Amino acid sequence: MLIFTPLLFGISASLDALIVGMTYGLRRVRICLWQNFLISLITLLGTCMSVGLGGCLSPLLPSFIGPILGSAVLICFGIYYLVKAALQFLPRHRNRKNLIISEIQSSLSVPEIISLGTALSINNMGIGFSASIAGLPLIPTAATTLVCSVSFLFFGNRMGSMKLFRLAGSRADLLSGLLLTGLGICELYF
Repeated sequence: MLIFTPLLFGISASLDALIVGMTYGLRRVRICLWQNFLISLITLLGTCMSVGLGGCLSPLLPSFIGPILGSAVLICFGIYYLVKAALQFLPRHRNRKNLIISEIQSSLSVPEIISLGTALSINNMGIGFSASIAGLPLIPTAATTLVCSVSFLFFGNRMGSMKLFRLAGSRADLLSGLLLTGLGICELYF
């Protein structure tokens, strides 16, 4: 029973990583093991800070700040991909489409890794504050969050790379944008 509650926290805090992984898989961006760990460690750091300091800071900050900031960053990523997908339909951008796609298919850049980790971390702050108030222990909560984040990001990225998802083809940016924007909006209201 000691690990059950932190495990539920780790799963719920890391579900966003599954969708983010799928989004990058759709774009044919393979998230390498070191990138996955860096994103997950940044997420873990923010989550641990919010769990560890939540009892002290929760009376000072409204609980809705974390989900709003995390959702805003996810929505911004989503809008970026939606705009990029819309630009592909313009005549002057069609010739550059293959060049743009080949540029983004290789790997994540370090700033993008840090941004994703930070967005997922900020998104978990509200959950972390709640967990600390509920009395979840820091070490098991941190461990399950790290394991779930790494696993979900890995499996999401592989799922997005599957042939079933590949049928999306040239609509990957559109689907990525819709998924990220939808995730951000869901985080705001649910």
